[in-house]
Amino acid sequence: MSELTRLLQATAAAHPRRVAVAEQNQVYTYQELWSAAAATASRLQSAGLGGRPVLLGLPPSPRWIIGLLSAWLSGAAAVPVDVTHPSARLSQIATACTAAGVLTADGHPPQWAAALSPVPVDDAPDQSPPAAPVQAEAVGEETVGCIWHTSGSTGLPKPVLISHRALASRATAIPRLARLTPADRIAQLTAPCFDAVLWEVFGALAAGARLQIAAPSDRTPGEALTRFLARYDITAFTCTPTHLAAAPFTELPALRRIVCGGEALHPAPLADWISRYRMSNAYGPTEACVDAVFAEHIRPGEDPAPIGCPLPGVLAWILDEQHQPVAEGQPGELYLGGQGLAEGYLERPQATEAAFLHLDLLAAGGRSARQRVYRTGDRVRQRPDGQYVFLGRRDDQLNLGGVRLEPGEVESAALRLDGVRGAVLLARTLDAGPGRARLELHVAADDPHAGPQLRQHLAQVLPTAAVPAVIHVHAALPRTASGKTDRRALAELPPPNSPTSSADQSVAPELPDAVCAWWAELTGTSAESGGDFFTCGGDSLSALLLIQRINETYGTEITLDAFYADPTPRFLTTVLPPRSSS
Repeated sequence: MSELTRLLQATAAAHPRRVAVAEQNQVYTYQELWSAAAATASRLQSAGLGGRPVLLGLPPSPRWIIGLLSAWLSGAAAVPVDVTHPSARLSQIATACTAAGVLTADGHPPQWAAALSPVPVDDAPDQSPPAAPVQAEAVGEETVGCIWHTSGSTGLPKPVLISHRALASRATAIPRLARLTPADRIAQLTAPCFDAVLWEVFGALAAGARLQIAAPSDRTPGEALTRFLARYDITAFTCTPTHLAAAPFTELPALRRIVCGGEALHPAPLADWISRYRMSNAYGPTEACVDAVFAEHIRPGEDPAPIGCPLPGVLAWILDEQHQPVAEGQPGELYLGGQGLAEGYLERPQATEAAFLHLDLLAAGGRSARQRVYRTGDRVRQRPDGQYVFLGRRDDQLNLGGVRLEPGEVESAALRLDGVRGAVLLARTLDAGPGRARLELHVAADDPHAGPQLRQHLAQVLPTAAVPAVIHVHAALPRTASGKTDRRALAELPPPNSPTSSADQSVAPELPDAVCAWWAELTGTSAESGGDFFTCGGDSLSALLLIQRINETYGTEITLDAFYADPTPRFLTTVLPPRSSS
C-alpha cells in the first residue's frame, strides 16, 4: 500500500460518518466513498487494468472521485479528461497515454474510447462488499498514479507521469498550507483535465473535510460562482484570478480562504476579495504536481503578487542561461527539484530529456550535489523576504485563464483545414486590465473569407479557451531574411477595427437591454457598433458566457457553432425577442 492511499484511508477511518463528497442532493460519507472505491478497484483488477492507464470518462461528480480513488487502490494510472472536449481531442489523449481502459457510469465506452475496456464505477456502496479483496499492497511509491496531458508543440498532447510518491507529498502539504480542517467545505470547481483539481480533492479528503461538487451551471464565471459559494456555505475554494475577477464581489459569511493559481495574480481587479478574505497564491506546473510554490497571504497593493516560497520538500533554484545561480534579487529561470517531480513524459524520451535535467547545484547545507530538476521556462526573481515573483515565460508558451497552451497545437489544428497554408498564433495584451490577453491567429489561406469556417473547425478539435478570438486571413505570412515566419511583424500589426456602418448601428436597438449590457460587459464595446464580437474585444470564453446567459434567460438554443459563423448583433436579432420584450 502506498503512502498516498495510507494517508487518505487513515483520514477516512478517523471520520467514517462525516460527509466526504456531495453534489446537490447526492451525499457520500467517508465510509461509503471508500467502500465504493474498493468495489470499483476490484473490478479494475478483475479486468486486468491494474498498473495500466485508465481514462476517467466521467463528468465532475461523486462517481469521478470514486473512479480516481479506485485507480489509486488498484494500481491503475488515472487519466483525467474533460468529457465535454471534442471527441477528436479525447481520442488523441487516449492514444497518447496508451490507455487500456475507461471508467464510465454505465459500463459502456463512449464513442471516442470504443476500443478500450469499459469498467462501471460503483455508486451503491451499501449493496454488497467487493467480490475480491483489493491487493493495494502491490502499489508502491513509484507507481504512476495520474497521467495529465499538457499542450504539445507538435500538435499532440504530452502525457505527464505523476507517481504516488509525488501525489502523497501534495496530499500532505495542501491541507497544512491552506490550514484546512474537517469543519471545512471545499468547492470542486476545476475542470477534471487540469491537475489543480487535486488541490480540491486533497484539500478535502486529506483533511477530513467536505468536497462540494459544483453543477455545470455553477461553473460559469460571474454570479453563478458567488451563488454556489453562498448556497453551500463554502469555506475554501481555488480558481484562476480571471475566474474570480468575473464574479461580483459578495459578502460570504462562511468563506475564509481563497487560493488563486494557474496564471499571474494582479491584485487590482480582486481588491475587494483580497481586503475581505484571506487570499493565497499558488504556483506549480503540471510537471511538479499541482503546487510547488505557495504564498500564504496576499496583501493589497502587491503587484504582481508574489507566488511565494517552495513547499516542504520542494527545492528551487533561479538560474541563468549557463545554469548558474543569478545574483540575489536578479531575474532568472526557475528550476524545481525535490518532492513532486513528474517521472517524465510517456514515450517522449527527447521531450523528457529536454525538460528534466541533471545539474550540479547547491542543496540543503550549502553542499553541491547532482540534482534532477525540471526546467519550468518561467522567469522569476526572489524578493528580500524570500518569496518569488513571477515575471513571465522565457519561450512562446501561452497561459490564458490558467490554461497552458503551446501555439503549435493551435497552429497544427488550423493547418489541417483545406486551403490553409500557414498559421501563427499570438497573444495580444488588451487595455481592459492587467494581464488580460486574447488569442489572435494569423493564417495564410486561399479563401480570404475563411475566418468563420476556420473558427468552427478549431472549436471541434480544441478546448474552448484555445479557440482564437480573432482570425486574420492573409494571402501570405511575412517572412524574415532567413525565411522564417516573422512573428514580430505580425505582432506589430494594429488590432482590427470593429466594422461599423449606419445599417449595422440600427441593429442594437432591436436587441433586449440585457443582451446589450452583456455584450458591452464582455467586449468593452457597445453593441451599437454592429461589429464582430471577437474584433470588438470578446474571446472564446466570453462568447461561451454570452451564449449561456442568452439561452438561460430567453429559453433559446443557440449553439457556439452558429455564433462563431456570424458573431454579430445582427445574428442575435434573428433569434431573440426585441428590446421591448426584455
